[in-house]
Amino acid sequence: MVRRGLCALAALFAAPLPAAPPPPPPSYVSDVATLLTANGGSEPQARIAEFVADDVKVYVNDRMVAQGKAAWLNYAGSRPASAGLLGHSEGWAEGGGSLMIVDQFDTIDRSKLPKDFIVDPRFDARSTLYEFGEDQKIHAIRTLIGAGFWIKP
Repeated sequence: MVRRGLCALAALFAAPLPAAPPPPPPSYVSDVATLLTANGGSEPQARIAEFVADDVKVYVNDRMVAQGKAAWLNYAGSRPASAGLLGHSEGWAEGGGSLMIVDQFDTIDRSKLPKDFIVDPRFDARSTLYEFGEDQKIHAIRTLIGAGFWIKP
């Protein structure tokens, strides 16, 4: 009887226990995620501007394209609009939180085409990481752009 009890106890401790879910992301990360995913991934710069730090640095494929809030607003206004949100991830990061948005966009600038000109879309995939600081503001925006459309395995 004791032997069976010990075997059952040993089996209990040998079985892997399910991991506890991670803590929810900070509320300010979820607020920005809601704003950025509400319109299918199109970045509403004016609406998230309050979450962007004055010293924000913006990178595209590891090259800095804007430094400071005014430069970010200018860059964000010229960024191609999302053609489809693929997903997002919210979480904690050292010193604050993080938010990653994955989407695809059309690389064809239709504003420079003749009126009624028909052209097929040319999609690229992009992943944008928003890094928050302890002050709950976005201090870095890092975008990686792939050379083609999103493919799910």
